[in-house]
Amino acid sequence: MRRFLLVLLLGLLAALFYWVYPLLGPVARQGALPSPAGLEEPLTLLVYGSSPEYSGYHRRAPERFRGLADTVLLVRLDPLAHRVVVLSIPRDTWVNVPGYGWHKINAYSPLGGPELMKEAVAHLTGVRPERYLVVSTEALRRGVDALGGVRVCVEKPMRYRDTAAGLSIDLEPGCQVLNGVQVEGYLRFRKDALGDIGRVQRQQAFFHALKEELLSPKGLLRLPRVVAAVEPYVQTDLSRGERGAILGFAMKRPELVSLLLPGRFGGGWEVDEGAMRQLLALYFAGEAQEAEASLSGKLVALVYGPGQEALAERAQESLHALGLRVLRHPVDLAPARTEVLENGPGLLAKALGEALGVPHRISGEAVLGAHLTLRLGGDAPF
Repeated sequence: MRRFLLVLLLGLLAALFYWVYPLLGPVARQGALPSPAGLEEPLTLLVYGSSPEYSGYHRRAPERFRGLADTVLLVRLDPLAHRVVVLSIPRDTWVNVPGYGWHKINAYSPLGGPELMKEAVAHLTGVRPERYLVVSTEALRRGVDALGGVRVCVEKPMRYRDTAAGLSIDLEPGCQVLNGVQVEGYLRFRKDALGDIGRVQRQQAFFHALKEELLSPKGLLRLPRVVAAVEPYVQTDLSRGERGAILGFAMKRPELVSLLLPGRFGGGWEVDEGAMRQLLALYFAGEAQEAEASLSGKLVALVYGPGQEALAERAQESLHALGLRVLRHPVDLAPARTEVLENGPGLLAKALGEALGVPHRISGEAVLGAHLTLRLGGDAPF
């Protein structure tokens, strides 16, 4: 019996070493152990992806994190509200930084790197990021592969080829597990009617899918290998103590709120200043919001897929009975689940979700131009 227990103990220690081993290098270089206390005060980060740079045709230059900013996120880690707020800033948003003039926000990365990107975000939003985190596209591919893929619902056929950039996208619609190269294509695809905004909305959907994957038993088992795979392709000014506090905060499973910078198409992405100030005051400054919201007269985008026309009719009748206006929004792939979305404070989404008996979520995935979005999945109660 003792011999059996000894063998079992040695086996467990070997398994633990196998699990931890990939982390030894990253931890020694710049990692940190999770702090049990987590974050004690809110922390604002600028997170963005750095596009590849090229030294010649088809030839990538060494990574220096100074390519065009491909994905720009203003992130608020808020332990007081127990949530993470991610505000996506479209890369075609124009910003005027003194001394540099007007540029699309993604151009400030090659002009001055992370510090100038922080200045650009501060001039745009009035919120100055305290720290930055820059991630190359190589980190995305390697991290997803180390995780074993991420399950994503591809909403339409996506096909695009850029031989100069080495980008080939060929995805069929449907819910499927994508590898690193496929995820990069899904997140970078912008050859449709919504252009960069559609791409931003897919990125937000991916954030939620990635969160679920990482927190699954399989994801936690593979987490050390994911960290080891990503670490060489990340640049940050976070201190070791701050990294440990962030890891400790993440292990407490905070709520994820993803938002799209309010605005409309124009000469780039034209920001809705009033709506932006409202979101920043609520989610970044911690100001209180009104306790009630009226649904009367609000416009709801009703999202449904092939074969759901009768279901959409019944849902529309229920929405009209609540005093709402309805915009029918058919899509190529039926939504995976029924939910109400709002790219805003969330009171309207909560009110409609409670009235219909369906979940609600604050997300920039909501249909543009409508106050609310109702997605009809197979579980729709109509």
